[in-house]
Amino acid sequence: MVEYRIREHPVLPVAASHTLDDGSASPMMTAHAFYTQAVARGVQFRFNERVTGVMRRRGMVVGVRTDKGGHATETIINAGGPWAKSVANMAGLDAPVVPDSHEAGITEPVAPFMTPMVVDIRPTQGSTNYYFYQHKPGGVVFCITPDPPIVGTDRRETSTYLPMIARRMVGLMPKLANIKVRRTWRGLYPMTPDGSPIIGRSRELEGYIHAVGMCGQGYMLGPGVGKLLTRMLTDTETAADAVTLNELTPYRAFAVTEALK
Repeated sequence: MVEYRIREHPVLPVAASHTLDDGSASPMMTAHAFYTQAVARGVQFRFNERVTGVMRRRGMVVGVRTDKGGHATETIINAGGPWAKSVANMAGLDAPVVPDSHEAGITEPVAPFMTPMVVDIRPTQGSTNYYFYQHKPGGVVFCITPDPPIVGTDRRETSTYLPMIARRMVGLMPKLANIKVRRTWRGLYPMTPDGSPIIGRSRELEGYIHAVGMCGQGYMLGPGVGKLLTRMLTDTETAADAVTLNELTPYRAFAVTEALK
């Protein structure tokens, strides 16, 4: 997929980046593929089972409690997404991750008319940036980054989102005015203070690993993070892993802010 990033200008876009190597894929199909491959390799999944506590003894993880019983284990990976902080609290730890809701939508399917993803990073009232693209079945997917951020776990659609993004999209591409919107929804970004993930072992609780705060990039970062965690668990970390873990350590100062903000 081609992507254009519109640079800031008070009136009109005057520059853009043309990134031919970008692409897109289906999160649902990807997740199902990972699931089927994992099951084929002996992984067990427990659905509809809520974690209620972390069992610890003498500074070490010994298991997890759920609403359906307990499971003994020496290792826990917190990959709780927007709920990472509450999962960490169960272990007596903290994770500086705050849920930040972003609203998105999709139009009715229409004949192909655009190939690039358009990412407009010009800030305006109510939003810092937005993007839209036409995916393979024909619908146009669009999302916005609200300003100020909408913090919390409320995932109900709002009445202000569609008029706001419609003005921006139609203002940039007037032909979009004739396409009907099929539905909108809200999802949660697990945000950290500096906009970067938190990955690493806990110094306070042996056997506990943070893998949280993907800041809306979890689908893109997930495969690489999964490989990194595998090497951590099998003691096969590389020199490059050490650099990455040093950058993403839970014990960093969080002194910078996320790019594009």
